Amino acid sequence: MPFELYDFADNKGRNVMTLWAKEEALSKRDRGQLNQKMDMLQINGMTLHPHLLAGPINKQKHIYKLVIHGDRMLRPMLCRGPFRMDAEFTLLLGAIEINFKLNPDPSAATTHREILLGNRERRITHERY
Repeated sequence: MPFELYDFADNKGRNVMTLWAKEEALSKRDRGQLNQKMDMLQINGMTLHPHLLAGPINKQKHIYKLVIHGDRMLRPMLCRGPFRMDAEFTLLLGAIEINFKLNPDPSAATTHREILLGNRERRITHERY
Protein backbone atom coordinates (compact mmCIF):
# COMPACT_ATOMS: atom_id res chain seq x y z
CA MET A 1 0.00 0.00 0.00
CA PRO A 2 1.49 3.39 -0.94
CA PHE A 3 2.39 5.92 1.71
CA GLU A 4 0.62 9.26 1.91
CA LEU A 5 2.76 12.36 1.39
CA TYR A 6 2.14 15.75 2.98
CA ASP A 7 3.92 19.11 2.88
CA PHE A 8 4.34 21.48 5.82
CA ALA A 9 2.45 24.77 5.49
CA ASP A 10 3.72 28.10 6.81
CA ASN A 11 1.62 30.32 9.08
CA LYS A 12 -0.15 31.75 5.99
CA GLY A 13 -1.11 28.28 4.75
CA ARG A 14 1.45 28.26 1.92
CA ASN A 15 3.27 25.07 0.98
CA VAL A 16 6.89 25.52 2.16
CA MET A 17 8.22 22.97 -0.33
CA THR A 18 6.59 24.67 -3.32
CA LEU A 19 7.88 28.05 -2.10
CA TRP A 20 11.37 26.57 -1.73
CA ALA A 21 11.30 25.10 -5.26
CA LYS A 22 10.31 28.51 -6.67
CA GLU A 23 12.84 30.48 -4.59
CA GLU A 24 15.65 28.17 -5.64
CA ALA A 25 14.53 28.35 -9.29
CA LEU A 26 15.00 24.60 -9.66
CA SER A 27 15.84 23.44 -13.17
CA LYS A 28 13.58 21.06 -15.11
CA ARG A 29 16.08 18.30 -14.35
CA ASP A 30 16.00 19.07 -10.61
CA ARG A 31 12.20 19.12 -10.57
CA GLY A 32 12.09 15.82 -12.45
CA GLN A 33 14.54 14.20 -10.04
CA LEU A 34 12.60 15.58 -7.08
CA ASN A 35 9.27 14.23 -8.38
CA GLN A 36 10.84 10.86 -9.16
CA LYS A 37 12.25 10.49 -5.63
CA MET A 38 8.91 11.53 -4.10
CA ASP A 39 7.21 8.81 -6.16
CA MET A 40 9.79 6.28 -4.97
CA LEU A 41 9.28 7.36 -1.35
CA GLN A 42 5.53 7.04 -1.71
CA ILE A 43 5.85 3.49 -3.05
CA ASN A 44 8.73 2.18 -0.90
CA GLY A 45 8.56 4.17 2.34
CA MET A 46 11.34 3.38 4.81
CA THR A 47 12.57 0.52 2.62
CA LEU A 48 13.87 3.08 0.13
CA HIS A 49 17.59 2.47 -0.48
CA PRO A 50 19.78 4.13 2.23
CA HIS A 51 21.63 6.13 -0.42
CA LEU A 52 18.30 7.77 -1.29
CA LEU A 53 16.79 8.20 2.19
CA ALA A 54 19.26 9.06 4.93
CA GLY A 55 18.70 9.66 8.61
CA PRO A 56 18.01 10.50 11.22
CA ILE A 57 20.36 13.35 10.39
CA ASN A 58 22.59 15.73 12.35
CA LYS A 59 21.30 14.76 15.79
CA GLN A 60 17.74 15.62 14.74
CA LYS A 61 15.98 12.55 16.12
CA HIS A 62 13.04 12.39 13.70
CA ILE A 63 14.41 14.13 10.61
CA TYR A 64 15.42 12.33 7.41
CA LYS A 65 16.68 13.68 4.11
CA LEU A 66 16.10 12.55 0.57
CA VAL A 67 19.34 12.43 -1.39
CA ILE A 68 18.82 13.83 -4.87
CA HIS A 69 21.70 14.37 -7.29
CA GLY A 70 20.61 16.86 -9.92
CA ASP A 71 22.10 20.10 -11.13
CA ARG A 72 22.39 20.83 -7.41
CA MET A 73 22.44 18.50 -4.42
CA LEU A 74 18.82 18.69 -3.26
CA ARG A 75 18.10 17.44 0.25
CA PRO A 76 14.42 17.83 1.15
CA MET A 77 13.94 17.09 4.85
CA LEU A 78 11.03 15.05 6.09
CA CYS A 79 9.71 12.99 8.97
CA ARG A 80 7.73 9.79 9.26
CA GLY A 81 4.15 10.51 10.19
CA PRO A 82 4.04 12.28 12.54
CA PHE A 83 0.46 11.12 13.12
CA ARG A 84 0.42 7.73 11.39
CA MET A 85 4.05 6.63 11.54
CA ASP A 86 3.54 3.53 9.39
CA ALA A 87 1.49 5.16 6.63
CA GLU A 88 2.66 8.71 5.92
CA PHE A 89 5.56 11.11 5.49
CA THR A 90 5.56 14.88 5.89
CA LEU A 91 8.01 17.03 3.93
CA LEU A 92 9.12 19.73 6.34
CA LEU A 93 11.77 21.81 4.63
CA GLY A 94 13.67 22.09 1.37
CA ALA A 95 17.46 22.18 1.58
CA ILE A 96 20.51 22.12 -0.63
CA GLU A 97 23.78 20.50 0.38
CA ILE A 98 26.94 22.45 -0.40
CA ASN A 99 30.36 21.13 0.69
CA PHE A 100 28.67 18.50 2.91
CA LYS A 101 26.69 21.18 4.76
CA LEU A 102 22.91 21.55 4.62
CA ASN A 103 21.37 24.94 3.99
CA PRO A 104 19.15 25.67 5.88
CA ASP A 105 20.14 23.89 9.08
CA PRO A 106 18.19 20.68 9.85
CA SER A 107 17.09 22.11 13.20
CA ALA A 108 14.56 24.20 11.24
CA ALA A 109 12.92 20.95 10.08
CA THR A 110 12.68 19.83 13.71
CA THR A 111 11.01 23.14 14.56
CA HIS A 112 8.49 22.61 11.76
CA ARG A 113 7.74 19.10 13.04
CA GLU A 114 7.13 20.43 16.54
CA ILE A 115 4.76 23.09 15.17
CA LEU A 116 2.94 20.40 13.23
CA LEU A 117 2.54 18.23 16.32
CA GLY A 118 0.82 21.17 18.00
CA ASN A 119 -1.34 22.06 15.01
CA ARG A 120 -2.33 19.31 12.59
CA GLU A 121 -3.73 21.96 10.22
CA ARG A 122 -0.19 23.08 9.34
CA ARG A 123 0.19 20.46 6.62
CA ILE A 124 -1.38 19.95 3.25
CA THR A 125 -1.49 17.15 0.71
CA HIS A 126 1.80 16.91 -1.20
CA GLU A 127 2.01 18.84 -4.47
CA ARG A 128 4.24 17.81 -7.36
CA TYR A 129 6.89 20.27 -8.54
